Amino acid sequence: MAKEEPPSTSKDLQELQRKLSLLIESIQNNSKVVAFMKSPVGQYLDRHPFLALTMLVFVAVSAVPVGFFLLLVVLTSLAALVGVILLEDY
Repeated sequence: MAKEEPPSTSKDLQELQRKLSLLIESIQNNSKVVAFMKSPVGQYLDRHPFLALTMLVFVAVSAVPVGFFLLLVVLTSLAALVGVILLEDY
């Protein structure tokens, strides 16, 4: 015998779907998104969704090592600054 879903689950899913559709609609109506989609690059990526997804994943995955590198640069600069200040005192 199949279990019936509780009515609250169905209502929760409908509410989630409504919120998601409102979010997507607000993104699509954003003036910057509309301007980008009218540009040649936006039109090309609209015709090639796999390439757009590949670029999105590449940028997202590349952001992690770049962020770590920039964090290392900042921490190294701070350590050098603290070292110079401590060495100047003595």
